[in-house]
Amino acid sequence: MADSHTGDADEKESTTEQKSEDTASASRRTLLKGIGAFATVGGAGALASEAATAAGDFGEYSSPSGEVRIPAGEYTWNDDDLDIGSGDALIGEGNPGDVVVNLEGGTMDGWIEGRLENIVVRGRNNEARAGLYVVSGCEIDGFHWPEGGNQSRDRAMYNPEGGERAVVRNSSWAWMGNNGAYTDKLPMTFENCVAANSNISNIRIGHRRGTDVNETTYVRNCLIAVTDPVRTDDTNVRNGRGLRMRHPGNFVVENCYFVAMDVDGVGNPIVAHDGAAGSTLTVRNCHFYNDSSGDIIRDKTGGDIDVTVENCTFQGSGSDGIEPDYDGNGIVAGSPEFPLPSDITGYAVSDEIEGIEPGVGPWGDGSVPVEPDPAEYDHTLVLHADADNPQTDSATPGDFDMDIVVTGEATYGDEAEPGSDTITTTSDGNTLIEVQDLQPDELDSFRFNGEVVDYVVDDGYEYSVSLNGTTTTFEELVNGEVPTDDGSGDDSSGDGSTDDGSTDDGGSNDGSTDDGSTDDGSTDDGSTDDGGSNDGSTDDGSTDDGSTDDGSTDDGSTDDGSTDDGDRTYDDDLSNQVVVNGADNGSPTNYTFTVSGEVVRDTEASSKTEDGTDWDRVEDFARDGKVIGVVGSGVDAYRFSGTLTGVTVDGEADLTIERGA
Repeated sequence: MADSHTGDADEKESTTEQKSEDTASASRRTLLKGIGAFATVGGAGALASEAATAAGDFGEYSSPSGEVRIPAGEYTWNDDDLDIGSGDALIGEGNPGDVVVNLEGGTMDGWIEGRLENIVVRGRNNEARAGLYVVSGCEIDGFHWPEGGNQSRDRAMYNPEGGERAVVRNSSWAWMGNNGAYTDKLPMTFENCVAANSNISNIRIGHRRGTDVNETTYVRNCLIAVTDPVRTDDTNVRNGRGLRMRHPGNFVVENCYFVAMDVDGVGNPIVAHDGAAGSTLTVRNCHFYNDSSGDIIRDKTGGDIDVTVENCTFQGSGSDGIEPDYDGNGIVAGSPEFPLPSDITGYAVSDEIEGIEPGVGPWGDGSVPVEPDPAEYDHTLVLHADADNPQTDSATPGDFDMDIVVTGEATYGDEAEPGSDTITTTSDGNTLIEVQDLQPDELDSFRFNGEVVDYVVDDGYEYSVSLNGTTTTFEELVNGEVPTDDGSGDDSSGDGSTDDGSTDDGGSNDGSTDDGSTDDGSTDDGSTDDGGSNDGSTDDGSTDDGSTDDGSTDDGSTDDGSTDDGDRTYDDDLSNQVVVNGADNGSPTNYTFTVSGEVVRDTEASSKTEDGTDWDRVEDFARDGKVIGVVGSGVDAYRFSGTLTGVTVDGEADLTIERGA
């Protein structure tokens, strides 16, 4: 266990003017899912942890000796002394985000010399001067505080002294009044982090108090943003900078995203303070979105800094200026999509940072296109939650989540929600699709390359899955048992049709023959066949077994025109029709319907548009009385028997029903 630490070597920013503090409202959700490896049982993924539940006081775990694991759940912070010594570790169990610490009393702070992993702090601080003391040699992985401190001199992290490198990965913080990460003494490595809407600076770096100024600090694959007027405390005015170099050092900033909206008190995305004179700065493969008048890189050293800017892009209505002289090609053409916080950190809780969401700045239409070109992806996955999913205390609408792991790249379909659903890359190079809050009768769709290799689905809910229009299960997908259409007609195409125009109920033996007859007793001339080698039929349509051409028979047919092979009744004419007319603008519509009888695709009445609307190329599933489909500007038509028992249309298409067609 580490020794107790008292006192504070903190230094506050100079006060130039006093302004009232702005606050931001906080949302509250229980978030269970995140990237990670899944346990596998029989080829199907198993839930790695149960829903977070109230689990006790955080203080029971806050001073670990050796490696201590805290079970998944929710805990209360009541002025607990978080103290992790060198060689010690406190690790949250379960999926990323499964250990939640709710601030109840005291101030949220701690001394971290060892390792802290997978801890989410919820709520605002209760007393002044919040933050984790990030000490020489420590490692923080998966620390999140989306609401921020809301007290005087608060910050998420602070260097009390210089020394050896500290590392912060896969973490997020926001809404701090006096720097987000106040880390200007140690050589630091920030990777896959989100720092947003904090005053003074979202990340503050530099080398001093025992650190050689020739050390290098790295900021990689981070999102640093000011999207709303930042909070102030009683020592500062509003000045929300992005990344601030406060003291000398070598600084490498690569593969990062910077956002500066035109809001009160916004600062520069990157700024070198006069105290950083003699530094070197390399900015490469970074992307800037700036709606403010400030330069994207500002130099306050008077030119006493060596700057290289390589392969960066710019978007926005503000300044794209780079104040210092620099080497490299600077700003190049390109308009990359800006990721949401969860895309950066791999933790869904990061998306709860207020001010970063679809509809704001570079996320105006979401983090990725919602209508991707199907030609870029091999597969379409459609999910449909059952309309009768439970609405009890143990399973309420909006709680239904699932995780799907594929081997290739993935993107959102039309009905996916980038604001809550997430797509991230796992450590082994696979892609994780996280479906969150799939409500009763709701549809989600995704496109991906490769294969489905694992999944996790919450218990207590019913749902349907189709891959490229073929109904399936996740067990089949993971075990590679999904049928494909190789053009031979031996496998189902997913819509009930076969190459010769006959229909297929999806089984391995579809009953069809090369001459158009079927084993269920029907033929294309209207006569019936009992499947034997001698069918007893005659040239005039009558049969030796007593049947007549008026439809009456004693060989298994019925008066309503259907035939019976002893196991299943088939309708001969499927006289009812459903027609789904796509929107003129080609926007995709997801639809489902179920019938009490049988349903097959009506290939003659279905059509694609001449312009080849991408979504019209998607195969639709029609089998076992249920249809799951997607239509663009074309027409999807089906024949069915019985009655229509359920319909869902999500989009602009028109669905019409005609009986006796």
